[in-house]
Amino acid sequence: MVRTIDLAACRPTPVGAVEKAAVLRSLPTEGAVTQLGAEERRKVDSLGPLLRAHGRYTVYDVRIITVPQAWTGLYERAVVLISRPTLTLLSSEELQALVAHEIGHEYVWRQYADAKSHKNTKRLRELELVCDAIAVRTLAREGVSPERLQTAIEKVHWYNRERFGVALNEGSYPSIKERRQLIETMSLLEK
Repeated sequence: MVRTIDLAACRPTPVGAVEKAAVLRSLPTEGAVTQLGAEERRKVDSLGPLLRAHGRYTVYDVRIITVPQAWTGLYERAVVLISRPTLTLLSSEELQALVAHEIGHEYVWRQYADAKSHKNTKRLRELELVCDAIAVRTLAREGVSPERLQTAIEKVHWYNRERFGVALNEGSYPSIKERRQLIETMSLLEK
């Protein structure tokens, strides 16, 4: 169980400066948001303490992108990508919650890549829940209600569902009910 694991002790070695530079060069310039409004900047800036808590403040670049879906992702362990709809839709604490989940992906990076390459949707769902558990732990320690993870997940889910229907990869993610149960259980353990 994540509660018994010292996340700092098992934190992966960060990508090096040369590798990070190569990752940044690989990003397309088309779709990159370079101008943020004051509220958007405030939300992005709110991620600083969370990234510092995981020793990733200088490791990850945070980039806002223009895609139609509400989406966040950790790209090559070096860049947190946040779609503009996500930035608009979520509160600062909800955005922190989704980024805490993405940080969790670094802890299971190899396992996730292996499950994805083998199209093992059951394992992908399990690993998504591990990332949720890491996010709950992170949020609780940073003084953010872990419930913000649940509200963020639901907002993103329904935003995308209303606009685009069922996602092609929906089977790779746990149900909202499963995620809610895990978040509630982990929240109780973190009190």
